[in-house]
Amino acid sequence: MNSIQTFFLNNRTILLVFISVLIVYGFSCYTRQADYKFWLENSQDYVVDHVTAMSTKDAYYWLKMARELDKGTLGKGKKDPTKGYPDLVPLAIKDSPSLLAELISLGKNFTGGDYYRAGLMLVSILAGLFVFPLFFYFNRLGFGASAVLGGLIGTFGHAYYDRTMMGRVDTDLLNTFFPLAVACFILPMDKEKTRRANIGLAIGAGLTMYLYNRWYQMPAFIFVYLFFMAVYLILVRVHWKQIVPILLVFLLLSGPDYVLQIVGSLQTFLRAYISPPPTGNIVWPDILQTVAEVQTHSIETKLKMLHGFLPLVFAGFAGLFYLYIARFKQMIPITPLILLGAWSMVGPNRFVMYMSPFIGVGAGVLIEQLIKYGGKKIMLQQQLVSLASISLMFFLFFSTSAYTGFRHHAGPTISASTTRALLDIKKIVPQHAAMFTPYWEYGYALMEIGEFATYHDGGLQGSIRTTLAAKAMTSTRQEEMVSMLSYLEDNGFEHLRLLISRDNISADRMIELVFAYPNNFRGENVYVLYLEQMIWKLHSMSVFGTWDFDLKKSDPMDYVEMHCFSQADNIITCRDGTVDLTRGAINDGTVDIPLRAALFVNDGYVVERKNYPADQGYYLQVLMKNNKVHMVLVANERLFLTNFNQQYLLGNFDRQYFEEVYNNFPVARVLKVKTIAE
Repeated sequence: MNSIQTFFLNNRTILLVFISVLIVYGFSCYTRQADYKFWLENSQDYVVDHVTAMSTKDAYYWLKMARELDKGTLGKGKKDPTKGYPDLVPLAIKDSPSLLAELISLGKNFTGGDYYRAGLMLVSILAGLFVFPLFFYFNRLGFGASAVLGGLIGTFGHAYYDRTMMGRVDTDLLNTFFPLAVACFILPMDKEKTRRANIGLAIGAGLTMYLYNRWYQMPAFIFVYLFFMAVYLILVRVHWKQIVPILLVFLLLSGPDYVLQIVGSLQTFLRAYISPPPTGNIVWPDILQTVAEVQTHSIETKLKMLHGFLPLVFAGFAGLFYLYIARFKQMIPITPLILLGAWSMVGPNRFVMYMSPFIGVGAGVLIEQLIKYGGKKIMLQQQLVSLASISLMFFLFFSTSAYTGFRHHAGPTISASTTRALLDIKKIVPQHAAMFTPYWEYGYALMEIGEFATYHDGGLQGSIRTTLAAKAMTSTRQEEMVSMLSYLEDNGFEHLRLLISRDNISADRMIELVFAYPNNFRGENVYVLYLEQMIWKLHSMSVFGTWDFDLKKSDPMDYVEMHCFSQADNIITCRDGTVDLTRGAINDGTVDIPLRAALFVNDGYVVERKNYPADQGYYLQVLMKNNKVHMVLVANERLFLTNFNQQYLLGNFDRQYFEEVYNNFPVARVLKVKTIAE
């Protein structure tokens, strides 16, 4: 008993800081759980039958993987009947289930078998875990209290919070925790420790890296941390006879299979975030132009993603600079994360989240130094200095919390009406029916909610699949869409990929093979699916659909939405201007913009069309549901004539090739591709 009392007396400062870190973790859990409670209170927007909404479309991939894991279909080399139609591919990378899927599978035992609730439960538990290795690391540097502000800004700054908020059942939940934990095993290594102690730390680092790759499946991190571990060991003067076995143990415990995948992982990273490679003689559109997380915003926008109160962000960078001056060697193990976050300032938005906790730590270090300096002047006890520092950090965060995501409610990435439509469609089409969609973003949701087979998804997007799909949708000839579907039904994407890479066929030849395919469509359960949210992806879709393989550029197109609120005497009044249906002109307040036609569409079919004499102009499309205006869109002639616009918005699908099987306009529309006998 006396020893316990002595421990508490001698370590009161550390205990005070650790309790504060626990409070930060508690805030992280509580805020996300309160968001879940908000979802339940507004269940009409978030829950449809057994399906609870997610706030990222990638979540549906992990939920499906957890289901397949429980069914025993993973790890057996089996092709998943919903992924990569028509060729079909295994669901998981390397046919190995992710640790996230295993945790969802475990969690469903505590939620009555509900995979959705299990995933949401994990969000609350896992999102804030990074604060513990953050505390351990910087406590060894003498700045443990800075982890309090690092944890608060880290978990609630928009860069991190927006990627780990309620409903974000995705790998970002622990993508900061694991690298921090690896660094925590590297930091204590030094020449004063015994060989056994250093090897033990290498074992811990290796096992943590192994778990990280089970979680995120990015073996390239093994190489990065191996390099920085070697640099650190050299700087702290560990003998080379120890360095070699330490590095070998780290590699071995990281997993031989993952070590062998390092080169392929680096290539995957470069393709995803730097530049997509050409396939044979064909250069595809850059997927980075259309994926929000890998796009590049201005530096000011990214700084505000860290924390909207920029003086605090600048203080954070200043504190980090001080740490590299005062504790250069000890900062080496954590440098990979800081470099990744620093690169994000000029690179993809995806990695800004890695900088968030360090901005808080940097600002916290300045606060600690300031309070220590003042404490010495008035001879404050160490515990009081720490208490004052922590109190100031809490005050600083909560007084500026409006600049963070602290009070932000996550919205569903798939609306309740869309979820209901997918469940309804599931009831009327055969199991694993193939859904051809113009864009890849909804692939995982279709696979999980509807058990539909998909042509492309979040893991099979870009290049050949998305480009051909988008070209079929932006084509003005519906027979070209049918030709493409016929070609794929008979040959698949892999056959075409081989022709491109092995035989070096040209882009023109590829287009001819696919869109002028002579055989009739012989598939049985292939459907074209349109969802309302796809309207707002038209620009991204057309980046691929209008791609010129010779010029290597696109000519994107998009709808212009008019926000209208009244109609009288053939004049539609909108927030954006007025529409004169008599003259056929839109006036934006300065000039008249001519119309070629105005179309009134009710429940998915044109009920009235007014043509105007203008040789050039735009098309006004008034979309109605049950005779009530739902949306008003303006399109140029090129967009107006596309298959997407004609089939989905106007109901002008060619009855020779398609038949409508579901119409909940504008939420969803499904056309079955007809089998045509030879």
